[in-house]
Amino acid sequence: MLSAVQQTYFETFGFIVLRQAFTGDEIARITREFDQALAEDRKGKEFAGERRQGVFAVVEKRMPWLVEDDRIYEAIEQLLGPVFVWIGSDSNLYVGDTGWHPDGSMLTYGRIKVAFYLDPVAKDTGCLRVIPGSHRPPLHEELKPLMDQRKDPTISPFGVEPRDVPCYPLDSQPGDVVFFNQNTWHSSFGGKSGRRMFTLNFGAKPSMAEQIEYLRRTYQSNIKNVQAMQNTDTGRVYDDAFLGSDRPRIHSMVAPLVELGFK
Repeated sequence: MLSAVQQTYFETFGFIVLRQAFTGDEIARITREFDQALAEDRKGKEFAGERRQGVFAVVEKRMPWLVEDDRIYEAIEQLLGPVFVWIGSDSNLYVGDTGWHPDGSMLTYGRIKVAFYLDPVAKDTGCLRVIPGSHRPPLHEELKPLMDQRKDPTISPFGVEPRDVPCYPLDSQPGDVVFFNQNTWHSSFGGKSGRRMFTLNFGAKPSMAEQIEYLRRTYQSNIKNVQAMQNTDTGRVYDDAFLGSDRPRIHSMVAPLVELGFK
C-alpha cells in the first residue's frame, strides 16, 4: 500500500522505488526461480554474453504469487484504479547499454512497469535512469529527438552524450522494487554483461478502441520478442494455467486478455 505522499510522488515524477520491499529469503527464492528458468531456456548452456536473453512468462509459470502479492497488487490498484489488466512479464539477462526511450508514447493510456533487479546496480553500473516528469506533455514530446540516438549514438540533439543527458539514477539493491510509468523516458548505461532484471507489466482497464488496439499491438510485438530473444520459441506470450487461474485477483486482470483472444 502506497501512502498518499508516495502516490503523489509517482504521479508527479513518473516513478517510485520501494526500498527493501522484499526480504532476503524472498529474493533468494525469486532468484532461484529466475536463474533456473533462464538456464532451461538456454538448455543448460552458459550465457555467452553476446546478446540479451529475454524469456517471457517466467513469473506467470513459476511465481504467480508475486502478481497478486499485496506489495505489488495494492500499489497497482492505487495507481491504475480498481480494475486493471495484465500485460505480461519478461525476465532478462542484459548486455550493453540501453539508450533513451519510453515504452510507448500513448499518453492517454496508463501502463506501469514493475522492475526487480537481482544484482546491485548504480548509475554507472546499469541501474535504471529516468527523466522525472517525462511521462507527461510537453516534456515527453520534447524528448523525442533522443530516439535518434538509439539508431546512431553520434547524434546529439541536445549537445550531450546519451549517458550525460540530465536524469535521476535509480540505484537498486536486490529487494528493492521500481515502479515506473511506461511513458517515462528511461535508459541504462555501464552495466555488466548478464545483469539480471525482470518486470511485471500492467495496464489500466481499456475504455476506448484505441486503447484496446494498443494492447493488441503490444501483444503482437511481444510474440516477435519471444521469437527474437528466447532460445526456445513457444510462439506464446502467456501461460494457460495463468490465463485460466481461478484466483480472484489474477482472474480479474487476465479475463480481458482471454476475451481478446490472446494466448
